[in-house]
Amino acid sequence: MTVDTRRAAASATISLTGVVVVAVMVRHVLDAQPPLSGWLLAGFGGLVGAALVAAGYVVYRAEFTRRQTLGIAGWNVLGIVVIGAALGLLYAYQSAVAVLPAAPVFSGTVVVAVSAVAHVLIGVNDARRIRARQLAREREKLDVLSRLVRHNLRTEAQRLYSYATRVRMADDEATDDLADDVHGSGERLAALHGHITTIRNLVDSPPEPRPYDVSSAIADVVADLHEEYPDATIDVTVTDATPAAGDYLADAIRELVENAIEHNDSDEPWVGVEVATADGRVEIAVRDDGPEIPEVERATVTGEREITQLSHGSGVGLWLVRWIVGAYDGRLSFGGREDGNEVLLSFPRSR
Repeated sequence: MTVDTRRAAASATISLTGVVVVAVMVRHVLDAQPPLSGWLLAGFGGLVGAALVAAGYVVYRAEFTRRQTLGIAGWNVLGIVVIGAALGLLYAYQSAVAVLPAAPVFSGTVVVAVSAVAHVLIGVNDARRIRARQLAREREKLDVLSRLVRHNLRTEAQRLYSYATRVRMADDEATDDLADDVHGSGERLAALHGHITTIRNLVDSPPEPRPYDVSSAIADVVADLHEEYPDATIDVTVTDATPAAGDYLADAIRELVENAIEHNDSDEPWVGVEVATADGRVEIAVRDDGPEIPEVERATVTGEREITQLSHGSGVGLWLVRWIVGAYDGRLSFGGREDGNEVLLSFPRSR
C-alpha cells in the first residue's frame, strides 16, 4: 500500500500531541506523588492523551483527502496554540499579582489536551461535512450523466436505425452521403465515450489544484483546433496569470472552443479566448458569435434550475466543463453578449 507522507505527517502531529500529554501525566504522578484528586486528574489527562494518539491513527485510516487531513491537523494545532497562549498569559498575570498555582505545567497540559480533542472533533466534523457535500456532487454527476447518456445513446440509436433503413432503400448515388452520416454518428459516440472517461477519472482521482501554465495550454489547444477547423478564427488574449488548476483545465477550454465552432452556422466561425486577473482570481472568457446557448441549459448547468427529466441539457460538454472547474475550486458562469455567447471560468490565483 502506498503511504501518503503528507497525510501521515499530519495525522502524526495529532498522535504526537497525545504522546506528549500522556508523558506529562506519567511524569507528574511519578515525581509529585499527588493526592487522590491528582491521580484522578492525571488519569483523565492520560485518557485524553490516549484518545489523541488513537485519533491520529483513525484520521489517517479514514477516507479523508490530503487537504481534509491537513485541515484536521490544523484544528488540533489551533486548539493547542489558542488555549496554550491564554494559559500562558493567565499564569504570567497570576505570578505578577499573586502566587503561581501549583504544578502549572501539569494542570495546563490537561486543559490544552481537552482543547486539542475538542478542536480535532471540530476538524473531523468539518471534514465530514465537506465529504458529504462532495458525495452529493458525485451523486449529481452520476444522475446527470445517466440522463445524458441515455438521451444521447437513444438519439444515436434512432439515427443509426434511420440510416440502416435508408441504406436498404438507397441507390448507389446516396450511399456516400449515408456513409458520412454513419461516420458522424460514430464520431459523436466516440466523443461521448471520451467525456465519460474524463468524468470517471475526475471521480476516481480528484485532482489537486497547483500552479498551472494556462497560456501554454491555450496555445496547444488552439494549435490543434486550427488544424481541425482551418476556416475558424480563434483570437487569444492572454495576460501573465497563473491559476491554481491542472491539466483537466485544457480539456475544459478545448470543449468550450470546439463546441463554439461546431455549433456555429457561419462558414467562418469566430471564437475569442481571453485570460485576465481580477480580485485575486484568474478569469478565462470564451466568446463566440454563434447561436445562443438555450437559457434552460445555462440555468441547469449553473444550478439555477433544478435538473429534471426534461431539463438536463442536450449534451455532456457543458457538464464536463462545470465538473472540471469545480474540481479546481473554480466557478462557471455565463456573461451577457448580444451577438453570441460568453462563458466565464474563474479560478483562485496561484500563490
